[in-house]
Amino acid sequence: MSPPKIPSVVVRGLEPEAAVSSIARDRPSQPPWSRILLGLAVAGPALWLGGVPSIVVPLFCAMVLALWVRLCTRSESPLRVPSGAYIGLFAAGLTLLQWMPLPLFLRELMAPGLTAHVAAALAGSGATPWPGLSPVPGDSALEAARLLALTALFVAAAQMSWRISAGMVALAGSLVALIGLTQAAFGVEAIYGLYQPLQVDPTVTPALLTTFVNANHQAGLFLLGIFSAGALAVHMRMQGRTATDPGLVGRLRERRLAALAALAIQGAALLLSLSRAAIVALAVVAPVALMFAWRKGPAPSSRSGRDPQDRLWLQRGALAVGLGMLALVVARQGAWAELATLWHVDEAETKFRIASDAVALIDLSPALGVGRGAFLDLFPAVDSRPLGVVHTHLESAPAAMLIEWGPLGGGLVALGLLWWWIAAMYTTGSGRQVNARRVALCGPLALAIHNLADFNLEFLGVAAPLCALAGSLSERRGFVRAPARAALLVGGLVLAVAGSLALWAQPYTWQNRSAGDEAIASGDMSPEAAQRMRPLDASLHILLAQRALEMEDWAQARARATVASELQPANSDAWLRRAHAARELGDAAESASALARTLATMRHPPDLDLTRYLLVRYPNAEELAPLMPKELAPWAVVMESLIAEAPAYAAILAAARSQVDGREPPVLHMQVRLALALDNPSLALHYARLLRMLAPHEVHSHLLLARALESQRVPRERELQHDLEEALSQGLVTDPAQVALLEETLLGSFLRDGQPDVLARARELLPRLLARPGDRAALQRRHALERALAKAGR
Repeated sequence: MSPPKIPSVVVRGLEPEAAVSSIARDRPSQPPWSRILLGLAVAGPALWLGGVPSIVVPLFCAMVLALWVRLCTRSESPLRVPSGAYIGLFAAGLTLLQWMPLPLFLRELMAPGLTAHVAAALAGSGATPWPGLSPVPGDSALEAARLLALTALFVAAAQMSWRISAGMVALAGSLVALIGLTQAAFGVEAIYGLYQPLQVDPTVTPALLTTFVNANHQAGLFLLGIFSAGALAVHMRMQGRTATDPGLVGRLRERRLAALAALAIQGAALLLSLSRAAIVALAVVAPVALMFAWRKGPAPSSRSGRDPQDRLWLQRGALAVGLGMLALVVARQGAWAELATLWHVDEAETKFRIASDAVALIDLSPALGVGRGAFLDLFPAVDSRPLGVVHTHLESAPAAMLIEWGPLGGGLVALGLLWWWIAAMYTTGSGRQVNARRVALCGPLALAIHNLADFNLEFLGVAAPLCALAGSLSERRGFVRAPARAALLVGGLVLAVAGSLALWAQPYTWQNRSAGDEAIASGDMSPEAAQRMRPLDASLHILLAQRALEMEDWAQARARATVASELQPANSDAWLRRAHAARELGDAAESASALARTLATMRHPPDLDLTRYLLVRYPNAEELAPLMPKELAPWAVVMESLIAEAPAYAAILAAARSQVDGREPPVLHMQVRLALALDNPSLALHYARLLRMLAPHEVHSHLLLARALESQRVPRERELQHDLEEALSQGLVTDPAQVALLEETLLGSFLRDGQPDVLARARELLPRLLARPGDRAALQRRHALERALAKAGR
């Protein structure tokens, strides 16, 4: 007798996918803990400074562990493990291999250059390195823990409907955008009104400040959120076309409007983030998503009251007009101006030069890479044009994979991710789900394009939403099923180990290096222990060199400073300590050479102590002149401090330079400054006029000429006013901030003149000046001029 046929339990209007939905597996009498924990794992890091603080990683591991336990214990059904999880396991295993202790012969075999580099850095220090491949074991351990937790989140999200993950991602992005817009509306220049990122200056970078410390990173979250919200809107529209219940139709319309609102909010926030790569990614992928969204779906039902089909194009037109108006409004905040810089060859060349230089690091460890997190310490030695900026990460995810995991390992990870996306796109199921799912898959595609020139996947604020969305969107075929009990034991153990590893790594991550330096200074940590975990950290070797100098251990100071100068050839602090130690050891030639490198690597004017050190060591300017930088930029930087402390001494150096580069604008600039400092207004005016003739488009040419005219025995205000008005009318200076400086100087001259006709011209100029944007100091200066003009008119 054949067994009875069991009827299908699929509800009309739902896909079979609902069988793996958390709604079907959570008991109705209990809160939906699976979805709550998933939401916390997705949105939590983004709301906590974008997941940048290293302490977020162990807490994220604990959150994913709680979600994992919930999924494994709520039902006896096996867990669905997509094949894409193997990519995460491979990356995590490779990173663990870089961190774990290995015999010396294996390290020399797999990473000969890197092993020799570490050994040379610690030679004579008495310290032994961590016996692993990575020179930054703390950062590599933290990355391994992060990858394990993200892989577990990927598998956990695969147990739920894609709509749940997409909703969580859209909600997280909308929350971050709303927080940023609220802060902007109230003029708050700190995250939550409490934390001010050190690298963010709102007067220089007017990008929207949200919960992220980097506007480019928040733009990555907005890309995911935009396409997730769009996918939900498409799904609601498709479901509404076949629904017959008027109540359901109304609820679907409300949800669709909410999804479109989330899309609009995040779209505005993305443009206000002023991320060029993200805007390009959105422009490239959005047409593909619209093609899927507007593809013909199931035939509409015959219910009454439904919008007629011929109104569809009207709705699309209204949506396009609305988005166009939104883009126009946002463009006024500088989004299109920022995007226009992509066409500047210098900007693009600078952006990708770092990735090109970093390729040289592959030779240090061609088999398994230099180690996740090692870029910070290794890159300065191969930087062809150092700009005095610390690069904590390589701003290109594919390049970072190839360098930090090696060409083979990184290439396999990159190709695996590409394979996953193609498989997910071509196995999206059938029915109304297919178009909506493909719109959602456009989010990871846009994020991949964005990360060609960014590194937001290095932090959980973007990586966690991506893994949650990708897990639920994984291919419908090609997965294995793991028994719930076995998954609980294995996954729980792995996540517990990951959390413990992340906690162990906390003191040794790059974010906590300053705390380690303080521990060395206070005696709580030995130099050998610090060098064991940070053998290639130039700042640590500089600290130890300074410590040795204070202890008069000249040989050790020289050794540590030499290592630091080799690790960071553009670090003036390292060269200065090397010069001082070599002098104490009697090596005059090396001391002079190191001091010349010190001055040549100056990016900012030396402090007063260094300036006085130079004056004491070289009391005659003729002795220092041969050591001055050959390039004009660092030469001018050194001269800035000397002019303030010893103008007559600086005049000798300027005269020596004038014999070679007498008509170079930086040299003339210094000559004007020196003449003013030495109270020689006639000579200052001569050099200022020559400077203005040679560099008419430089704002300092006009400002110095104004100062020279004002400093004459009888101030020549009318000539000053004529020169500034001519510069403004001819558009010689185009930058708005620099134009404002000229207008402030002109307005000050009008006030000193005081004649009625001149004051009338000042009143005409003032509204234009007050309308220009500026930082707080500029606004205070302008309002002071406004009050002075009001007082002069009485």
